[in-house]
Amino acid sequence: MCEPWDGRMAIAIESTAGIDLTALAGLGEWAAVGFYEGLALPWPRCHGRALRRLYEHLPIRLDPDRLLIPNEPLPDARNFAAHGAWHAAALICDYNHHSGISLHPDIAEGKKAAYPEHAAAIDALVADLGPRIVHFGGYTHSNPDIRRVVTEGFLAMQAELSAAVADEQQHGSDPETFALLQALIDYAAGVRAYHGRLREALAAALPGRPELRPIAAAWERAFLHPAATFLEGLLAVHFTWTLDFCDSIGRFDQALGPLYEQDVANGTLDPSFARRLLDEVWQNFERFNGWNLQLGGWTPDGRDGCNALTLEGLEACRRNHLRRPNVAFRITAQTPDEAVARALDVLGCGSGRPALYNDDLYVKTLRGMDLGLTDEDAREIGFGGCTETMISGLSNVGSLEGELNLAKALELALHDGYDPVADRQSGPHTGEFAAMRSFDELLAAVKEQIRHATDAFCEHDRAALARRFHEGDPKLYRTFFTRDCVKRRKSFEAGGARYNWAVVCYQGITNLIDGLAAVRQVVFVDRAATPAELLAALDGDYAGAEPLRRRLSAAPRFGNDDDTVDQLGRELVEYAWQCLYRWPTPRGGRYLPSVILFATYADAGLRVAATPDGRKAFEPLVDSIGPVHGRDTHGPTAMLNSVTKLPLWLGAGTPVLNVRFQRSLFTEPGGLGRLTALLRSYFAAGGMQLQISVLDREALLAAQREPEKWADLIVRIGGYSEYFTRLGRSLQDTVIGRTEHGVG
Repeated sequence: MCEPWDGRMAIAIESTAGIDLTALAGLGEWAAVGFYEGLALPWPRCHGRALRRLYEHLPIRLDPDRLLIPNEPLPDARNFAAHGAWHAAALICDYNHHSGISLHPDIAEGKKAAYPEHAAAIDALVADLGPRIVHFGGYTHSNPDIRRVVTEGFLAMQAELSAAVADEQQHGSDPETFALLQALIDYAAGVRAYHGRLREALAAALPGRPELRPIAAAWERAFLHPAATFLEGLLAVHFTWTLDFCDSIGRFDQALGPLYEQDVANGTLDPSFARRLLDEVWQNFERFNGWNLQLGGWTPDGRDGCNALTLEGLEACRRNHLRRPNVAFRITAQTPDEAVARALDVLGCGSGRPALYNDDLYVKTLRGMDLGLTDEDAREIGFGGCTETMISGLSNVGSLEGELNLAKALELALHDGYDPVADRQSGPHTGEFAAMRSFDELLAAVKEQIRHATDAFCEHDRAALARRFHEGDPKLYRTFFTRDCVKRRKSFEAGGARYNWAVVCYQGITNLIDGLAAVRQVVFVDRAATPAELLAALDGDYAGAEPLRRRLSAAPRFGNDDDTVDQLGRELVEYAWQCLYRWPTPRGGRYLPSVILFATYADAGLRVAATPDGRKAFEPLVDSIGPVHGRDTHGPTAMLNSVTKLPLWLGAGTPVLNVRFQRSLFTEPGGLGRLTALLRSYFAAGGMQLQISVLDREALLAAQREPEKWADLIVRIGGYSEYFTRLGRSLQDTVIGRTEHGVG
């Protein structure tokens, strides 16, 4: 058992680490106290102690304007709405859903100024703790097992953990396994204490806030026991979400929809009260930079899951004109057209939510891959972060594990593997472009650069991920709330989840397609320029070569239903994604391709000089799997036809497609019906995902001129919604440059 905190324990630890734990306790740095308290114990006991002490001691504040508890993931947390902060941190040492135990030197400086008498203790903590919490590998999101929390309750999960410990004690356990289970015991004890302290805070607040009475009554059972009511279930899901410091929730309406319908039907739930609570959930995603929440989709037993709470979730998007949560609406062949039209109508309000997903193709794709999924589990698709594909509550998906830049592969092929931006040989020698006599030679060189970059990335990433097995943070929250980790006696990071894979983002796909199509047309078909002349123009960023740039820009483009371009794209993308798919991850499963670019497509462009599609050096790359902004000129059907010719099923991590539609389509008679038909046709042809921005060019230009007047203007970018005025100018220009489609 883990003993309660005793300040005298600091004496022994102080002599080895030089850390004044008594001072840190006085500063409220309980995660740091627990970490050092467990430092002399086998790894990862220090992580369990850190989280236990944090939960046992962190201050609890009840916001006078909110009902859901807790009101914040950490005390006095900076939040996105008030501070523009992407990470809630008011402590020097706290927990981040991505990297685990985290250190914040900027907070340390503020505390030194406020408590100069403890400056030496703070400096010692920062200097010593930093090297101990190194992070390995890419970014990770997760969906907790909220189904189990709602249907079984925390106490049942805690009992499973206790039984695992007893079993290991009885049959003998290797020290590492036993240490992991003991760390989880500490973690669960901290969570249980936190739940009790929230109950006490509610009881103390009731005399002055009688509106909290239903919350306090529900909290007696909520989270600990199976939920009997919608309110109990919602409180349990919200609490579970905040325990991972507000990452993603998972299949919100599927876990809670039956309880919602039950309570509305029997008259024990006022829908207006439920809507107030749903609004708080949506607003908390915005406040604390939470990420994804899913609606709709197949149920595990193969029925369409659209229910009353699905529709209420769509309406919450309408009422709350915010950039978060990143709502994913999974649409099956059996989803009522009325629900699809409702989602499109909500999109017409301009917040870019929900994003729309072809659930049939996602399920079919995942079942067809070498991932070991059962039919039931494949239907439990969840999305983390922007839109990284995972299985809700059952998986560990590295997201985003890394990036592969296909525009860069073209640049390297044109320069025999030499990188003119980095000024070094970055790829293999694949031949001098000036000496190439056919387009096929260039195509082969591009493929070799793609293969080499893929293999180099996977070899490096596999080595980094393997270090998570025994070093760094084991992610005890996710180990506890991801099914099978305790049963397998493995941490979330060491392959404990039922399903494991990693999502890798592909940048510059259409720049590569358009660039190669232009080279083929201008250099090898029309003979309007020699390879040497093209290379000189690219190296000079088209200075003095504007006629050639215009000719390249006029070549056939992806996005116009032109087979000569689209089939070239299919060949390239299929080759690239098959190169990645053959690599397994150390945890199990495969690396899966995606096109999830959020705001990073501008940074990706900074690493690529001029490209033969007419793009100048260091300009942003394409923002999705679709055409480069403004280059699709034949209408939305032609654009969608081009996209569906790509092997989207291989990009199961999610191939994001950004589309901009005229606002009038969402208000004119019959507009929603035409949009519904277009969406259904796109999905039937093989489209996987669609995210829609409904914006007027004039409004976007006005927001550039007077950003202070347009602070709530939201656009869909990469894989999520973002406030337009928070984007850099180059990204704003790409949004403005998107083709604005109508539907005939």
